[in-house]
Amino acid sequence: MYDQTYHLTVNGKSVQVTAAPDTKLMDVLRDQLRLTGVKDGCATGHCGSCMVIQDGKAVRACLVLMKRADGANITTIEGIAGANGELHPIQQAFIDHGATQCGFCTPGFVMSAKALLDKNPHPTLPEIHKALEWNICRCTGHNAILRAVQDLAGQPVPPLPSVKKPLHAISQPLPRPDAVAKVNGTGIYVDDLYIAGMLHGKTLRSAYPHARLKRVDASKARALPGVVAVLTADDVPGRKDFGVHEIDWPVLCYDKVRYVGDAIALVAAESEARADDALKLIEVVYEPLPVVAGPKQAAQPNAPLVHEHPEKFAPHAHGNFLAHFALD
Repeated sequence: MYDQTYHLTVNGKSVQVTAAPDTKLMDVLRDQLRLTGVKDGCATGHCGSCMVIQDGKAVRACLVLMKRADGANITTIEGIAGANGELHPIQQAFIDHGATQCGFCTPGFVMSAKALLDKNPHPTLPEIHKALEWNICRCTGHNAILRAVQDLAGQPVPPLPSVKKPLHAISQPLPRPDAVAKVNGTGIYVDDLYIAGMLHGKTLRSAYPHARLKRVDASKARALPGVVAVLTADDVPGRKDFGVHEIDWPVLCYDKVRYVGDAIALVAAESEARADDALKLIEVVYEPLPVVAGPKQAAQPNAPLVHEHPEKFAPHAHGNFLAHFALD
């Protein structure tokens, strides 16, 4: 599909970008405008890490296509701080209430909260829940986040204590040293790194939970312009398996796959889109094998063996644990 020119207002500035009509707004903001505070958490609209405000409404940027965004007014986490970099009250509240841990999801929560409070300065708790329903946090927990928004809905935000004061005050609330970077979107995660001329890597993963690999042909992928390398198990030097306790995990699968997502091939290309194209050109012929779907099935005498030669990986393996021990 041919690229087209689109006009946006992003954080108060008029910008012009070129992209295919079906390109995600998230990708344009991250890859072209380098606004990496817009996080790519799932790319399917489930996590809310890419939340931005479009024409006054909180939207998940991974679900907005450029053909529907032309002329839009977009605000990202980078655009809500003051002129001199002072934190927005919402960002300050997240710090004060300890509503940041890993910080990856924080920009999305902040933008959802801002969209709510811009329209309704005094929301009820159910209204706050509703506004944050498309945001997911795995590590901080939602209670601290809810308290931060509730605080702004009815009480002034206290000033931020200095993070440079002596840190020997037991039982005193202290902000995380990296809290500011997490609430203003400047925290850098792996997917935010950018180096001129860098390559983009992708992994071809198994579509089957248990299958024998009859053939892996990467010749078409290697011939694709813009693809620098395609690696399979044949390219692994030395030992093809590794492990922590037992050497039972292939670097890249060469005889069979043992779970959905097992790694079969690696691609390095000049762009992420070209790496995705290369994955589609790798031909894999599977011979599906019986699936072990749970411990009860695995304990049966004739259960399929995920590892057909367990003694190769664990010299003292004797099979069914329950057959050797009496459990109360």
